[in-house]
This record gives sequence, C-alpha cells and structure tokens, in this order.
Amino acid sequence: MPLRCPLVCSALLLLGHFVYAGASYQRTKDGKTLVWNNYPLPGDEAIWSGERDAEGYATGPGTLTWSGVDWTVRPDSNAAPQKRPILVNRYTGNMVRGKFDGPVVNVNASGKTVHLTFVTGRKVREYTEDTDEQQEGQQHQQHQQHEEERAMADAPSPTPQPDAAQKNQALVELKEQTDSVLSQIANATGNFQDVERLDSVQELPPPASESIGSLGSRIRELRAKIGSDSTALNEYRPEIATAEALSLVKQVSRDIAMSDAAEANSKLADFLQTNPEPRAENQKILWSYLQSLENLCDRLEKEAETHLQRAQSLAAANKTTEAIREYQEAYRTFPNPATAGKIRELQDNSLGL
Repeated sequence: MPLRCPLVCSALLLLGHFVYAGASYQRTKDGKTLVWNNYPLPGDEAIWSGERDAEGYATGPGTLTWSGVDWTVRPDSNAAPQKRPILVNRYTGNMVRGKFDGPVVNVNASGKTVHLTFVTGRKVREYTEDTDEQQEGQQHQQHQQHEEERAMADAPSPTPQPDAAQKNQALVELKEQTDSVLSQIANATGNFQDVERLDSVQELPPPASESIGSLGSRIRELRAKIGSDSTALNEYRPEIATAEALSLVKQVSRDIAMSDAAEANSKLADFLQTNPEPRAENQKILWSYLQSLENLCDRLEKEAETHLQRAQSLAAANKTTEAIREYQEAYRTFPNPATAGKIRELQDNSLGL
C-alpha cells in the first residue's frame, strides 16, 4: 500500500483547504441563481426549486438541495481517488436575497429530519423529531460533522427569553414602526389607490424600500427571540402580515418597473392565496391595493394570451413579420421576459442569425 496513504492525505488536505474557506454566495447548478454557502467544500452543487429576484438571488419559499463530492480511494492501490457525487442535505424554507430566513426543515442523506430556524442565512435554533439517532452515511459524515461544529462555533450566545414587560414593550415598538412604514408606503403609492394601469406602478423610492427592509429585520429578530412560543408569535401576527405585504409591494413594484409583470402576478397570487384576508382594520386598504394589482395582472395576462396565440399561429405559417407584431402587442399589454425572448428569436431568425 505504498501509494494509497499519500493519495488519501492529499485529498484530505485539499478538502481541508476548502472547509476553512470563507462562507460565500455561489451559483446553483444551472448557473441562474445565487445562494449562500456557509461552509464551502470542493464540488458543492446546489439546486434551488423556488424563484430568484431581479438580481439573481434565491427568493421566497422553496427547497435547496446540496450535493457534494466523496473522494474514495479505489481498490487498486495505484489509482487516484474516485470522485463521485453524493447527496448532502435538503433544506426547505423561505429565502431572502439567497439566504434562508425563518423556519427551515432539513432532511439529510439518511432521511433524518431536523427543524431549524435561520436568521439571514445563519442557523440559530435546532430540534429534531427523530427518537433514535440515525447513523450518518459514511460517504458524507465528515462533511456533516464539520458543518455542525462550525454552526455551533458561529451560533450567538443563547439569548434570555424576554419577560412579559419586555414583550409588551417590544410589541408596542413594533406596532409603532409598522404603522410608520405603512404610512410611508401609502404616501409613495397614492394612499394605496386601486391600480388601473401597469405604467402607473412605479418602483418605490429608496427611503421607502429601506424602511420596509428595516421592518423586516426587526421582525426577524423578534422571531429569533420568541422561537416556537406560539402564544407570543400570535401577538405579532398582524405586524408580521403587514411587513410581508409591504415587502410584496416592494417586490412587485420592482418587477413591474423592470417589465416583468408575469413575475409580479405570480408573487401576488401566491401571497393572496396564503393571506386572502387582512388580519387588522388598518390592513384593509393595503390588501385592497394588492388585490387590485392581481386583478389587473390577471386581466392583462388574458388579453396578452390572445395575441400570443395569434403570434404562434402566424409563426407556424412562416409569417414572421406579422408574428413579431402580435408578440410585440402581447408584450406591450403584459410585459413578460418570455415574450421578449420570442420577439428576439424571430427577429434573429428573420436576419439569418
């Protein structure tokens, strides 16, 4: 066995180099989405099932599946270590700018389920429903153990649970901040007037966007403090719902301003399906605004579909010029990057590109 030890040692040294590399964003396997990797290893690959924001970061609910590489020495002592992909972990939760935020369910390669809480990509709480400890697969055990060690080292010191007076004060402050941000966004949107035209929707000014972000950060901090205390969490439900709705206003305003009404409509539909009714009286005007946006997008999407069907028929008949006009009319009615792609494709084909 004269060559096996040096080969194994070399592989482990290489692995160690990447283990201690800093946390960073990396692109998913398809190259389209940025996700946060707390503990990069050589050969790490990620698949994200959810959406991505305008800057390419994973956003909203979804599942992030990580796979790694197992360097195994072949039986032939003269052979180099064999590189083979392995499933490492699967995380399901909500993403904000490529980082998990809030409750996350983790299922590892051996089927063990762990419930986690993340704050801006960092794990702050963990518990498991399993009654017996399942053995980790040997092929990914080293990676998993190191991840747990690093997480424990990076985790903040336990925060004492707030008493009743502290909770009441925190709730009062949160209500005041929520009302302030709600008023600020109302001013930026014409007091949440019903939307009748997409071109009337403008991206929120930077100060308003920053206020929404600050409110979201405050709620994430409170969630981390109260953990799984359902009673305390229920006290904050109206404020949490308002913050999520305001964040949606920010996102869909940006989507529409960037000519992606399809993405905006998808987000509106998802949110309103989960939150069909406001939880408090002061939320009604905000919910009415979001509903008017969804109604408008639904109507325009149906109108655009008529032009899309005509365009497809014309393209099939090799009537390229007429097809392009119909696609352009569909895009003017309901901006969608997929429609813009069809226009470019037909224009390139007509030029012989």
